[in-house]
Amino acid sequence: MAIYNLPPPHERLNVFFGDLFKEMRTAPPEAYGAFLVRAEEEFKRVGYRDKATGVENILIIRLDAIGDMILTSGFIREVRKNFPKARITLVVQPRVYSVVELCPYVNEVLTFDAFNSVKSYVELLERIALFCRDNLWRKRFSIAFSPRWHYDTLSTLLLLWLSGARERIGYGSNPLVESAQVDATDNFLLTKVIRLPQTDICDAKKNFYLLEAAGLKVNETHMELFYDAEDFRYAKELLENIPPSCKKVMLGIGAQEPCKRYPVEKYLIALRELAKKDLVFVIVGGQTDFEAATFIEQNMPRGKVLNLAGKTTLRQCEALAAQTDFYLGNDTGNMHMAAAEQIPVLVLYREAADSKDYLPNGLSGFCRFPPYQTKAVVLRPDRRLGDCAQLPPIYGGCHHREPHCITQITPQEIIAAFEKLEEL
Repeated sequence: MAIYNLPPPHERLNVFFGDLFKEMRTAPPEAYGAFLVRAEEEFKRVGYRDKATGVENILIIRLDAIGDMILTSGFIREVRKNFPKARITLVVQPRVYSVVELCPYVNEVLTFDAFNSVKSYVELLERIALFCRDNLWRKRFSIAFSPRWHYDTLSTLLLLWLSGARERIGYGSNPLVESAQVDATDNFLLTKVIRLPQTDICDAKKNFYLLEAAGLKVNETHMELFYDAEDFRYAKELLENIPPSCKKVMLGIGAQEPCKRYPVEKYLIALRELAKKDLVFVIVGGQTDFEAATFIEQNMPRGKVLNLAGKTTLRQCEALAAQTDFYLGNDTGNMHMAAAEQIPVLVLYREAADSKDYLPNGLSGFCRFPPYQTKAVVLRPDRRLGDCAQLPPIYGGCHHREPHCITQITPQEIIAAFEKLEEL
């Protein structure tokens, strides 16, 4: 009887999906579900859903922005504590790679950015499958986690499923529904769909809750930053000309979404008053913040501003946060850096106080992303401004692209809030 050597499982998957996508490109959308069922059967047939032996391979997927990644640092640490001998792979967006490049709790960090400019569902699946073919299938993951909690998680869940992992644990694509109403797609893509408790919890705690709901232990709940001695040394050099008598205030004037940015002209009014104290404002941010940072620098008293916008890496910015005394600024990744180092924080939110009662667990940026485990004072507009009060609820509360609701916060409120922060 002849014995033939079969190609390894990852190569067989490659051939299978190549043929499958050729069929899917000409098939109607209503047929896509049947194609995915065929793919799941192939994963089982070649052994990817079987229990593995030996050292466990674990996958963590977190395809979010800087702040989300920082708020996942504790989650990654606790996964490592639960699986001390496992080989852990972390997949992140390219823009946050340096935030976790030196993370001691993972064996490798991969980047994936194939969700942008995708023209069709089939193209999305193909891009994900190619990434899995090149980076994941050979590893034969026993467990994969997706701690992302939002309404646009389907792409991430597809990546979790296409990774070939035997167990796939995460929040579903509609995380607010009751467990009895779990979407059939979630049950197909995940082996364990986690639903939130009834009480409102911030996203940092949601990450830990996912582990506990999956039957794992959480021993510590603080966040961490992963910079090295060279990053710290460089940051120290940047700050060395600030007089020892002056407190250093990390000033975060940027934000990914323009409507989260407080107007720099109003910041300037508050900063000029606060500059009468023994303070120096260290402006951080990217190249997109350089013009606004220069405006503040040129209109402030000499020696009161150190403009570092666009001049540091993310890790160097983290090291700067560790060497400052306060954070003042917008709801952005820099704020979460400071909070992770337990630096006292004064943060301005775009979301008005009168919108907090509508789905705070889902649509409220203020409830979901507060300064975590540090002393803090927060400022918010009292009410939604103009048409934001009439339009349907939206995440963050403000419907405008440019600064709108947030502009109601006054410079005088910032001054008073900072003085309160100094007293904490």
